[in-house]
Amino acid sequence: MDITSFRTFLAAASTGSFSGAAKRVNASPSSVTERIKQLEHRLGAKLFERDKRGCRLTAAGRKFMSPARQSVRAWEIAQHDVSLPEEFTHSVAFGGQYALWRTMLTEWLFEARTTLPHLAFRASAGASARLNRDLADGFLDMAVLYDPVFRRDISSEKLFDDKLVLVSGSSDDNWREHYVRIEWGQSLGVEITSRLNITPAAGLVLDLGNQSARWLINQKMCGFMPKRLVQSNLDSGALRLVADVPDFDYPAFICWRRDLETELAADLILSLKNNLKSK
Repeated sequence: MDITSFRTFLAAASTGSFSGAAKRVNASPSSVTERIKQLEHRLGAKLFERDKRGCRLTAAGRKFMSPARQSVRAWEIAQHDVSLPEEFTHSVAFGGQYALWRTMLTEWLFEARTTLPHLAFRASAGASARLNRDLADGFLDMAVLYDPVFRRDISSEKLFDDKLVLVSGSSDDNWREHYVRIEWGQSLGVEITSRLNITPAAGLVLDLGNQSARWLINQKMCGFMPKRLVQSNLDSGALRLVADVPDFDYPAFICWRRDLETELAADLILSLKNNLKSK
């Protein structure tokens, strides 16, 4: 398995040019060309169409994207695990939605490293779409997120209840003129739009996680946020709940791969729940 060639292929696919890939992988354009040529020869398929504007994936190239990503990621994981000091008997790839790291996961990770000293962590943050994809592809062992995709090979359990509530950084009661759509999952976004019959007048969509609250405060606008994330802003008066607008159930879930060792999964889940109880 030629990881260098796989990384070069992914760089070319991402940048749309061999010269762009050369900068990304710190190689000469001629080296990139040769690596792609050798890769195509080994696969027996043409991966790119090239012209003066750059390069485009062929049908075969598009099919090869997922295996190439998985191979590179598997190699990175193997490098991490092999290099672990002897005192660590297990490792786990843990992901959390951006919005949840500030309110609970950062503190939990600190405690988990103390209560589970044998466990090495690879922790990452991401949007729900990426976390769901990484769980499915095996790049993550466990994730905490608001909008899970339920699959046969992924176990899930509700971690806590939450609600999406309409909050505003303005004292103006005409909230529709200041409404900003904030992404919390496609299905819920459709439900909100349908039930309230609203179209964002601001021409703006935010996918910033908990940072969206700062935008609402600074710009005197309003949007739906998980109540748990903005409770401190509500308590301080920086944001206010908009009256006479329904809220929407928005629970957070722990999701983990079914091939994760049962005892290890149980230890992590218990640790997360205990952290919640202590607050």
